[in-house]
Amino acid sequence: MDETSYQPPPGYLTMAQVRALLGVSKTTMAKKIRQGLLPTYQDPRDGRVRLAKVEDVERLTEPVPEQRAAQGS
Repeated sequence: MDETSYQPPPGYLTMAQVRALLGVSKTTMAKKIRQGLLPTYQDPRDGRVRLAKVEDVERLTEPVPEQRAAQGS
């Protein structure tokens, strides 16, 4: 499939779309995937394409609680 005409299935984004949405580099995206922060899927129509669910990407944009050091006694 031609990359310019490729359309992911509804509810999914390509890695290029995810990087653009999150504003991160390929290296940072690969790190998030390796850390298990973003599950990826394969499109059965084109095995070369890696996809992410929109809901998983949106979860990465939500604020997270700060990690605070334990208070000493």
